Amino acid sequence: MPIFPKYTGPALLDQVVTVENLTIAWKRVRGNIQVARRGRSAGIDTVTIRDFEADWSNQMAGLADELRTGAYRPLPPLTVQIPKASGGERAIAILAIRDRVAQRAVQQVLQPLFEPLFLDCSYGCRLYVGVPEAVARVVRYANQGLTWAADADIASFFDTIDQQILMGLLRQRIDEPAILQLISQWLQVGAIHTAEDTPLVRAPVGLAALARRAGTALRGISALTAAPPVAPVPPPIGDPYGAAIWEQPDASGWGAPRRSGLDTGGLITLLSLAQPALEGARRLAPHLRQIGPQRLLLGSALAAGAIAAGELALRAHAATSGPRGTPQGGSLSPLLANIYLHPFDLAMTSHGMRMVRFMDDLVVMCPSHEEAVQALEFVRRQLAVLRLQLSAEKTQVTAYADGLTFLGQALAPRQTWPYLGQGLASFEEAERALREASRRASDQVHRRAGQVRQGVSKLRGRMRS
Repeated sequence: MPIFPKYTGPALLDQVVTVENLTIAWKRVRGNIQVARRGRSAGIDTVTIRDFEADWSNQMAGLADELRTGAYRPLPPLTVQIPKASGGERAIAILAIRDRVAQRAVQQVLQPLFEPLFLDCSYGCRLYVGVPEAVARVVRYANQGLTWAADADIASFFDTIDQQILMGLLRQRIDEPAILQLISQWLQVGAIHTAEDTPLVRAPVGLAALARRAGTALRGISALTAAPPVAPVPPPIGDPYGAAIWEQPDASGWGAPRRSGLDTGGLITLLSLAQPALEGARRLAPHLRQIGPQRLLLGSALAAGAIAAGELALRAHAATSGPRGTPQGGSLSPLLANIYLHPFDLAMTSHGMRMVRFMDDLVVMCPSHEEAVQALEFVRRQLAVLRLQLSAEKTQVTAYADGLTFLGQALAPRQTWPYLGQGLASFEEAERALREASRRASDQVHRRAGQVRQGVSKLRGRMRS
């Protein structure tokens, strides 16, 4: 039984490449960059928002034509490490401007297809809901008597998404090879990691330095030609909880080794083709800053060598570890993440779990400590099917009365006070309680009024004297 129903409407690619959709995508990409930073917003090709905007009509026409004909190829994103509020660092991918526009254009078309199918327990990167609504739901569950929480966080979620499972879920909904190929390219293009990666607050790396990076990658890539070890086949899933076909291993098993299809001879040939491109780009680098808009074309020559090196490294890496992860930073990643966790949401809610999930951060509210412990174990088993694990440091069972921190909000039970009618057994008792409460309120009002009158009399006496 499929998780998602098949889409049978108009061709999606035709919707992606319309002038209106691409223009909206460009406006959103440009709007996400502050004006002061638009000169420092480049990806691997060193083309900034301002550079792209200077030749906007030609760039957009070329991008639309590449998407329509299937000639489009994404550039490898730069990756920077930014500190996380909870400690440690998070890898953020900086895409080339053209790739940001293309991803946004696809996301705008796909979001309406999947959004109505997601469950109301999911709040992360959804339309019309967010952190306040997620927190309010947790509080509402607690007020209903579910005062124990299985508080969990998925470890390295975006980095460990299994691309094979993700593409299988996408194919259930989307039966259009051109769109699936685009998403597959963005997933597989990988990221360039070097010790020279600059933080977001600094200017983008210079062209000459970029050429040196790519040359370093080429010199070190020969180490990847060794025969990859065979990946171990994971044990079969015990106690399957769903009937979806995709949840079970195929004949070759999920853990079957993936071959890159590149032998040593083919690798050397591609390296020999990439090296001249890098050398030529290195010689051109001193002149690019003086050419103005022509950087848009010459920067592509520089990126060509980086693409070759990046793709070779990616294929050799995939042979040893399998395709995993979706880079954070692209506009499509949040949607893909929610698609990937939708089967998990279905499994949890179908078993009556009161879960609130915001991307990889989730809480299951339970009436007792024992049920919260069982719920946490259930979460582990469901995530294991998706090849995900919980973070040991950020996962715990806690009482709501002891305080619960969710999405940066410190939650605690509301302080309760005795109220009228507590413990009443008959209407006669209720009537007496109402009369007594009314009498006490009236006495308090008269007492306060007398105090006010005395204060006014004293003030008048002082004024006369």
